[in-house]
Parts: sequence; C-alpha cells; structure tokens
Amino acid sequence: MYFLSAFLSVAMLLLLLVPGFILRKTRLVSDKAAKDLSGLLIYIGMPALIFYCMMDVDISLVSWQNVVICLLLSLIVHLIGYVAIKFITIKGKDGAKRAAASFGAMFSNCGFLGIPLTKIAIEHCEAFSENTDAVMSEAMLYVTLFNVVFNLLNWTLGVSLYGGAEKKSAMARKALLNPCTIALIVALPFTLTGLSLNKPLNIGGQEITQIASFIQYLYNICVPVSMCILGIRLADMKIKPMFTDGYMYASVAVKMFIVPAAVTAICLLLNGFCCIGGALVMSMVVMAATPTATTALAFAERFDGNTAVAGECIIASTVIAVAVVPLFLSFTAAFL
Repeated sequence: MYFLSAFLSVAMLLLLLVPGFILRKTRLVSDKAAKDLSGLLIYIGMPALIFYCMMDVDISLVSWQNVVICLLLSLIVHLIGYVAIKFITIKGKDGAKRAAASFGAMFSNCGFLGIPLTKIAIEHCEAFSENTDAVMSEAMLYVTLFNVVFNLLNWTLGVSLYGGAEKKSAMARKALLNPCTIALIVALPFTLTGLSLNKPLNIGGQEITQIASFIQYLYNICVPVSMCILGIRLADMKIKPMFTDGYMYASVAVKMFIVPAAVTAICLLLNGFCCIGGALVMSMVVMAATPTATTALAFAERFDGNTAVAGECIIASTVIAVAVVPLFLSFTAAFL
C-alpha cells in the first residue's frame, strides 16, 4: 500500500512534464524559455522554499547530534556518487562526457523534487502516523541542511569537474552567497526563536495571514515550474541517441541505484546502533534517491560541458525515479 501511494505521488509529479513538453513542441514558447524559468526558480522559488521549510522547523525537537550527523551524511551521499562514477568511467576518454556524467551521478534534484517527496514519504508512512507533524518539522530541517551542502558542493566540487572554469575566489563566493544559502541565513533567527511567518500573526488582537500566504505563493512555484522546464528540455532532445550513450547509463546506474542503496544501508545501520530517528533516515534516503539535479544541464551549458549527456541523465533518471524512489521508500519504511 505504501509503495502504491508513493508510486502514484511520484507519477503525478512526473506528469507535470507534459505541459512544458507540449508548449515547446507546438512552439508556443521559445528555446530560451527554460533558461528564463530557471532564473525564476533559482532567485525566487527555491529561496522561498528553503525559507518556508525553516519556518516549519521546531528546533526543540532536533538534537545537535543529529544536525551534525545530517551534515556528515549529506557529504557522504555526494562522496559515494563521486567515487562510484570515477570507477565506472575511469577508462572513458571523452572528458566533456565524463564531466557531465559525473555531475549527474553526484547531484540530485534535492530541492525541487526532494522536499515534496520527503513530505510524501512521511505523510504516507505508518511509522509516523501518531506524530506526523513533529516528524515533518524535523525532516524539513534535515532536507534544508542537505540543500545547503548541495549548493556548497555545486559551486566547488561541481565546477571543478568541468576543469575549474572559474577562479577559486569566485567559486567560494557563489558557494556561500547563493540565494538558497542567503535564505537559510535570513530564516535562521526565526527558527532559533520559534517565530514562524508561515502561521497567522496576532497583531493587536487580529490575525494577519497575508505574510504566510505570500511565502506559500512563492514556494509553490517550485515543483510545477521545475518540471515544466524539464518538459521543455525533453522536447528539444533527441531520444534515440540516449539509448546508445554509455556515459548516461553509468551515471544513472550510480545515481539511481548505487547511491540510494548505499545510503539506505548506512542510515538503517546508524538507526539500529545509534537511534538517529526515522525523520533523519527517511530524509537522507529521499535525498539520495531523487533523480539528477536540473542544475546538471545549466552547469554543462555554462562551463562548455556536454549538454547532451547532462540532459540525458536528467530525463532518464527522472523517468526511472517513478519506480525506484517508491521502492527505496517502501524498503526503508519497513524497518522504521
């Protein structure tokens, strides 16, 4: 039952590809639409989503030990992908393809898809049925911290895969001062003090709901717009060459099978010996099992990488995620 619920939820997310695909195929939007929409997500949608998640965190429910473990696991998730893809593509002679495949294997769609998938995983898990709100609050902190690590590594290790096309100082600045990190810093005082802008504010005896609604309007664009972008890019891709590209197969195998399998095993073992809690376990499994990040294509375009392989990794992993994500979630839920 849990598998079916998760499967249908992921499938519904995937169907959001269709509008973008149709719009591009019928030439109702230009080939620049995806890039423009990406800017909307990067500078408005994703920061609002991070801010919203931090507002939902009840810091009293989270131990500092788990925060440290979460950060370490976030690094490990990326490290597993980095090491595994190196072994698989070690003999590959095409540097541009190898860079795109490596990026695709390491970085997941942990924001646009990871956050809503985490909510789905927790809402449908029987182990959390008695305290769903508390578990959700805790999980939102973990996925937010994962996204911070993701952004830091994107602009450091991710850029270095393409030959370090930017100066180290510029890379460090973008890693620390990207919109998502800034949103986290702005939200942190609210989280630590327990004040949430996501809830109605009582001012002069009157409840003010407009601020909470404003934040929700902004973060709600993330999932539909990100999937619409994928649909637009899918419409411009040649599907046939995708099935003959060994680099794509290697990247997707690492991203969708090796990484989530390893992370699931590590998290369940940690929970068995250290009792890190179901919220942290489920959050990390979702982060590891989500498909290749949409930033893979953006980075390939910016740093003269192989955009074809990057696009293939995104599309193939996203399609496979419909079955793979529910599989790992169901397996994990059975041990919680």
